[in-house]
Amino acid sequence: MPARNAATTIEAAIRSIIKQDFKEFEFILVDHRSDDSTHRLMLQAAEADPRIRVHQSRGTFVEAANLAWRKAGGKFIARMDSDDRAYPQRLSHQLRHLTQHPGLAACGSLVRICKRGENGKAGPADEGYQRYESWINSVITPEEIRIRRFIDSPIPNPTAMIRRSVLESSGGYDDPPWAEDYDFWLRLIEEGHHIGKVPEVLLDWYDSPGRSTRTVARYRIDQFQNAKAHFLSRLSSIRKHGVAICGAGPTGKEIARLLKKQKITTNCFLEVNERQIGQTIADIPVLDHRYLEQLPKTLILLSAVGNRSSRERITKLATSAGRVEGKNFFSVA
Repeated sequence: MPARNAATTIEAAIRSIIKQDFKEFEFILVDHRSDDSTHRLMLQAAEADPRIRVHQSRGTFVEAANLAWRKAGGKFIARMDSDDRAYPQRLSHQLRHLTQHPGLAACGSLVRICKRGENGKAGPADEGYQRYESWINSVITPEEIRIRRFIDSPIPNPTAMIRRSVLESSGGYDDPPWAEDYDFWLRLIEEGHHIGKVPEVLLDWYDSPGRSTRTVARYRIDQFQNAKAHFLSRLSSIRKHGVAICGAGPTGKEIARLLKKQKITTNCFLEVNERQIGQTIADIPVLDHRYLEQLPKTLILLSAVGNRSSRERITKLATSAGRVEGKNFFSVA
């Protein structure tokens, strides 16, 4: 558990790990340049439980996260954040899942997303996060995670349990301009690793005003889009043939723009909106969506819409046209 200035939440997060029904673990806490009482609270916890060890990192947050797993000695490394709460069965259920599925490099779990107000009290998540919770809890199997990885990060990072051998072979977290955890999952999938989930809610994932997702530039939505374009552009079929994009709205136009920066050609947009059909966007023609069936199967189709129901409709159209999701068709949001 790397943490910075987490004095108001870290005791509850630590307590949720200490109370796990699986007891044979070591708990590595890394203080990342805190200037509140986080470090003192870590030391107090270590005095009370010999399984806890405390370190400090003066580097980047990514360096702190990598230091944490490198200081651990176990074959399985579980990630935890300092403002969340793990359920008592989290470690035991994830360890059982990885033991029963030796082909998995890592696993996460389902989550309940909660909102923490200014007063520290928890309540229901905002509507946007409720939709995100519904989506992320629907992406469970290794195949679902693989084919839907460009919609959003498929694994909630504080639910991750990873084989140490995988962390060592991959070098752990890189330090790209975008979210280091999303980058990590995309790299593992690109390398052919399989990632799954325990199909149970094992963590309360808190959204709060000071959460890094809201305050740190690398976690902004535009950086997530940069990450998607970067990894899409590394697919050999896309490098060779380019893409066709279903959806000429804001999401589709942004993905086309970012792919162009990666020297990837968008051959056309496909649309159902008659007012857009026949126009061009940045010299890219906007065609009727029925043209989909005439596109060569070697041309990768991207569904680039933000709305989940629209994305599902496009998936049905693509499937009926003989497209295989995860092979020559991907959804991007």
